[in-house]
Amino acid sequence: MPSGVVGLVAAVALLASVGIANAEGPVKLTDVQLDKVTAGATQTSINAAVNVAATATVNYVAAVNTAVAANVAVMGAFNNLVAADTAVAIAVAAP
Repeated sequence: MPSGVVGLVAAVALLASVGIANAEGPVKLTDVQLDKVTAGATQTSINAAVNVAATATVNYVAAVNTAVAANVAVMGAFNNLVAADTAVAIAVAAP
């Protein structure tokens, strides 16, 4: 029974929407109106190439940032190791 109700609702919606899209005949546009028309705008090969290059640049910058962060972490660990070694050397050298 629910599928019959869905069918009935769909039929009513279809019948109610018949009069909504009532297009008239062609309309002559002025030059000013035509200047504002953008129809069929598709992505050109140049736009596609720019988008690919921009994506590659963003990915490269992200990779560099990750590498720099890793290097900073390694250098921090190395500095801690040097400080610990220096402290041990001072402790051993103390009379």
